[in-house]
Amino acid sequence: MRLDLWIKNGFVYRNGESFRAGHVGIKDGKIHIISESYAEFEAERVIDADGLHVLPGMIDAHVHFREPAKNPSETENFFTGTRAAAAGGITSIMEMPNSYPCTYNTELLAKRKQILHTEALIDYGLYGAAGSDHLEDIAPLASEGISAYKTFMHRAPAGREDEFEGFTMTSDRDLYEGFSQIAKTGLPLAIHAEHDELLGYFSEYAERHFIEDDVNKHLIARNPLVETSAIQRVVFFAGQLKIPVICCHVSSPEALEIIKRAKRDGIRVYAEICPHYLLFDDSHLEKLGPYGKCNPPLRSAEQLEALWSYIDDGTIDYISSDHSPFPKALKDLGYANILKSPAGFPGTEMTLPLMLDQVNRGKLSLQKLVELMSVNPAKTFGMHPEKGTLGVGTDADITIIDLNAKRKVDIRELYTTARETALLYDGLELRGLPAYTIVRGKVVAERGKVDDTAKGWGKFISS
Repeated sequence: MRLDLWIKNGFVYRNGESFRAGHVGIKDGKIHIISESYAEFEAERVIDADGLHVLPGMIDAHVHFREPAKNPSETENFFTGTRAAAAGGITSIMEMPNSYPCTYNTELLAKRKQILHTEALIDYGLYGAAGSDHLEDIAPLASEGISAYKTFMHRAPAGREDEFEGFTMTSDRDLYEGFSQIAKTGLPLAIHAEHDELLGYFSEYAERHFIEDDVNKHLIARNPLVETSAIQRVVFFAGQLKIPVICCHVSSPEALEIIKRAKRDGIRVYAEICPHYLLFDDSHLEKLGPYGKCNPPLRSAEQLEALWSYIDDGTIDYISSDHSPFPKALKDLGYANILKSPAGFPGTEMTLPLMLDQVNRGKLSLQKLVELMSVNPAKTFGMHPEKGTLGVGTDADITIIDLNAKRKVDIRELYTTARETALLYDGLELRGLPAYTIVRGKVVAERGKVDDTAKGWGKFISS
């Protein structure tokens, strides 16, 4: 038998353990053989992974490429976004519904699928938008293969109301009606949990009491109470209406403590965190201005350090990038007033390298990283065991890493179109990098170089 791809001599991750394997054989997009014993096979391509770790493919469960966009120059498209993800060792992404129009009905979903089909280099799942202004459109999305729903608990930013149609639930009535619709589907709901009324109150306070260009306005406007009060409401409605909820980009230990108690009480609540909350404190907002802004904001050094204990105890379920590729022109609006700048970092390309560096620093084990970036997101979104594990018959989604490889980050070399706004990472010296990104047996990136001919290789992951 001739294999399509033979990976030999690597440390292969299986079921929470690493061992030295003779080979992983791939044929027709699936893992065909996996074994500790050495053997020779004929293959179209052979990768000698001596000294490397062969892991199940990494999944970024929270990205915003935003195609189709209101203004295409202000974001990624599916080709450039999945290209950046592949360069960072990601084999599957979960795309949020922030398109224009927002993906709140089956017709809009079909249009996004059509675009992705021709552009994506890696596999992709899709969220559907859920909002109180289009309740009747929520349940039908489930029959079209979405993996989850997404909603915001605060109203649309001023001037962007048309971009958030079908995408917000701000009041308790909204939450009750929206959760009730989602309960019919069995799918999880991912929530941007910031309390609308308190966010409005603290934003007004910040505008009144701080000078125009003071970046601390952002920390006041979105202080931890805005997040924790929202998550408390999420937990209550999730328990009452029996739906699984995902608290996106949790940023504070106070919020995670609420989630920890809810898990203990049997409520199906999942916690997502992003690398920037684990690695960068709020001093970077002062240093970088709008290029250090995200929602929720970076927290204090003490809060940052406390977050790691919730990785250790299992409260945090998975790590995602919250990739937000806004251009320099929009980010620069925040220099005059930090509240006017869009929030977020272009992170899908950097998430795995950042976390591998933490493995080398002893902050978490490689096994834990695989749980957080592959196993757990695959399970949360119904992809497991086809994805998120290495086993005979599973999709041949594989991320091969080199824990000894080093890189000084130069944002000019990044694949994302928003590289100019990635100042948070510029100059970082990292140890541990993706060596090969393999999607259903096809090598789409090698040592950080992406095979652009893989455009269109990505497939839709249907729930």
